[in-house]
Amino acid sequence: MIYLQQTLQKIIMAKFSSCIRNRRSDGLYPVYIRVYHNGQIQYINTGLLVSEKGLKVSYSKTGKKHVDVNDKTVLKECMNRIAVYAEKTNMINSNAIDCRTLVEIITNNVTDLSFTEYATGFINRMKNRNRDNPAKNYILALSRLQKYLEKDNILFRELTGKVISNWIDSMNQSARSKSLYPSCVRTIFNDAIRKYNDYDLDIIRIRTNPFMRVKIPKQRIPEKRSVDSDVICKILTSSITQPVNRDVISRREMARDAANIIFCLAGINAADLYDLKETALNKKTWILSYNRKKTRDKSDSGAYMEITVLELIRPLFDKYKGVKEKLFVFSKRYSDENNFVKAVNIWLSEICSDLGITEHVTTYTFSHSWATIAQNRCGVSTEQVAFALNHSSVHKITEGYIRKDYTPADILNGKVIDYVMNGIMDDSVK
Repeated sequence: MIYLQQTLQKIIMAKFSSCIRNRRSDGLYPVYIRVYHNGQIQYINTGLLVSEKGLKVSYSKTGKKHVDVNDKTVLKECMNRIAVYAEKTNMINSNAIDCRTLVEIITNNVTDLSFTEYATGFINRMKNRNRDNPAKNYILALSRLQKYLEKDNILFRELTGKVISNWIDSMNQSARSKSLYPSCVRTIFNDAIRKYNDYDLDIIRIRTNPFMRVKIPKQRIPEKRSVDSDVICKILTSSITQPVNRDVISRREMARDAANIIFCLAGINAADLYDLKETALNKKTWILSYNRKKTRDKSDSGAYMEITVLELIRPLFDKYKGVKEKLFVFSKRYSDENNFVKAVNIWLSEICSDLGITEHVTTYTFSHSWATIAQNRCGVSTEQVAFALNHSSVHKITEGYIRKDYTPADILNGKVIDYVMNGIMDDSVK
């Protein structure tokens, strides 16, 4: 029984003591707090120094030399710090954590955890996962919050419910900002809570969550970007004046062809078009397989999608054959997806001007128009349209039981293209 008690005491109790380790070149000794916990040892640098006069040398019965701190001022400061560390240790369930983790907790001033520092790391991790576009929203959100609080380094403890509410109210000029930026900050804040707080071990390093009390305004549904089918057909079949040198593909021609690929691949996102690897296309079956870039990190399935490439656009895959493992050459001509999309949109605008089309047309127009035509002219449900567009489903649990068949997306895509190019409407909606 005595042995069991001694063993439990050795495992559970953290022991603190002042000590020195090595002498500096100037003859002084840095003072440390020695922490012994769960059979492990860690040292906390106090920043204090003692000279030879501030040390006490003693010997054990076996003749082993012991050097201890004997400076009264330094010892008093060490005891004060040990008292603080002991109090923090008593506030958590330290039994199941190692000595290093314990030291990290007791030496970290919870009230001074930097939200700015954590947010910067969060954004950098997004960039490392090639999520540059959404990362821009998080950068702007952090910048807006810093500007509102008039400080660069924002602490977690400063983000109270009242502060967040007032910040939201200050953005009355933009409904989108009032919804988007606080949502970004909430995502970062909740991620930090998951990292710093361990409720099983009763380790709570971020003690407040303002977003439990603050209601973030919902973003208004954006204005529909679709256009009528005859406008789509007019653009996709437009005749482009050929350059003198046919080895050079005109910019307008490439914009029109990119629009054809987007629309005929069931409204695939232009960012995915830019990002596609050569291995995404099975040349034997002409099945294109990809993971939607925008949601691949958020979806349990990696936002995986398959679509059969229609014969109508297969020649474009050779025309714009990529290099260095890329499916299309767009990634060679443009440094990133944003520049690619921006360029295509500019030239689409020129095409529309020549055709007398007054509607504002961008790459998004072809995705939105595909979806609108699919539902309104091809007699399918919103859910079927969402599936073909590779959007997330509300039936996540059910989807875990189902082995997906992408044939319905191919059939629907064929119906949409038939309607736009040939005016063939599904019988169910006539």
